[in-house]
Amino acid sequence: MDENRLAFRNAMSQWASGVTVITAEHAGRRVGLVASSFTSVSADPPTVLVCIDKRSRSLSTIDAAGSFGANVLASTQEEAFRVFAGQAGDVVDKFTACGETVRTKTTGSPILVESLAWFDCRIVRRYEGGTSHVILVGEVVDCDSASGVARAPLIYFARATRRLVDV
Repeated sequence: MDENRLAFRNAMSQWASGVTVITAEHAGRRVGLVASSFTSVSADPPTVLVCIDKRSRSLSTIDAAGSFGANVLASTQEEAFRVFAGQAGDVVDKFTACGETVRTKTTGSPILVESLAWFDCRIVRRYEGGTSHVILVGEVVDCDSASGVARAPLIYFARATRRLVDV
C-alpha cells in the first residue's frame, strides 16, 4: 500500500461512525456485510447510500436482487458485527451464526429485528467509487426505528467497535 493511501486510511479511521449490516437475498441466497459508509441522501424521496468494496462476495447478490436492507446496529449487537465483518471465521450461514431474529419486508431483504433502525431499499443508482468501491443509492420503501426504544448504538472508531458512555 503506498504512503498516500495508508495516510488516507489512517486519517479516515478517526471518523467515528455507526455500524450497519447491509443485507440482500436473491434466488435463495442470503448475504450480509458490515458497512460503515452509510448515510442519508434525501428525505424526499427517502433515500440512502452505502459504499461497498468491489471485492465483496456479497456484491453480486445485492446487484442481482436490485435491493438491500440496511440495519443500524445497537451496542448489544457486537456478535452480529463480528459475524458479518468476517471476524468470526468462515461461517456457512451468517444469519444463523449471528443469533439474530431475521424478518423480511417489502423487497425481501433480510432485516435484523433487534437493530436500532432498519431501512428496506430498492437500488435506484449505482456509481463507481474509485477503483475499489461502488456506491449504491437506495430509495427507502420501508423502515422502522426500534419502536422508539432508546438504546445505545454500536460505534466504529480507530478500527474497533466502541460504545457511547453517558457523562
